[in-house]
Amino acid sequence: MQNMRKGVQIYTVRDHISTQEEYESTLRKIRAIGYDSVQTYGWKCSDVEHKAFLDDLGLTLESTGGDYETMLNDPAALKKAIETAHFYGTDLVSVGTLPVELRDSREGFLKYAEDVNKLGAELKKEGLHLLYHSHALEFYSLGGGENGFDLLFSETDPEAFWYCLDTHWIHSGGKNPADYIRKCKGRLPVVHFKDYKIIGGAEYIEQVVKAFGEVGEGNLNWPEIIAACRETEARSCIVEQDNCYGKDPFDCLKVSFDNMVKFGL
Repeated sequence: MQNMRKGVQIYTVRDHISTQEEYESTLRKIRAIGYDSVQTYGWKCSDVEHKAFLDDLGLTLESTGGDYETMLNDPAALKKAIETAHFYGTDLVSVGTLPVELRDSREGFLKYAEDVNKLGAELKKEGLHLLYHSHALEFYSLGGGENGFDLLFSETDPEAFWYCLDTHWIHSGGKNPADYIRKCKGRLPVVHFKDYKIIGGAEYIEQVVKAFGEVGEGNLNWPEIIAACRETEARSCIVEQDNCYGKDPFDCLKVSFDNMVKFGL
């Protein structure tokens, strides 16, 4: 298969995009490191200007976005999300994590699945897919060996509701990232690469002190994760580091990029 794109979720460098000039400088730095795609937000120019800028840099925009509740209740918002995705040449419309009030019950996950299936049906007509970024909360136990992720997976349309799995959060949820990457084969265009790093500071033996880490600098099994991504034909691996703990985030992105290259990406 063609090699996966290596990209950046701009949330990693969110403190460096407050103006259009900063935004453009940030994307140039990301491209200079070697990354060739982004999931981004915060541009203050028109979509026409923004797409031209991305094209000029050689950066692929992996997904556009839309608020699930707004799209569900406002046909104009759904239409706008569809038009924006088509304009940028992506088939992925990202939606946020399910609302707080739906996260802690079987009924909540079923309600969310019902709602996103309605949206997905409309997007599917346009050749588009919803893209859902999972965290640890989806692994909430529903009893009887069932968790929220598995319920959401089984109750959503596989042709319309796709996933952006996050390696750190799967591990935080007590699961093996490679297992869930394989589970989502055919529904997994994007994988967020984020290491799970155990750090010092534990004051009692039951305490787990963990941090977000650069790819390859933590505790995750990256050769296994990358092999699973290849098996499932993921399009892109997107580095996202929620907190760089005082380090320059561009330096962190460089470490992650260099380690991915060492792992054969």
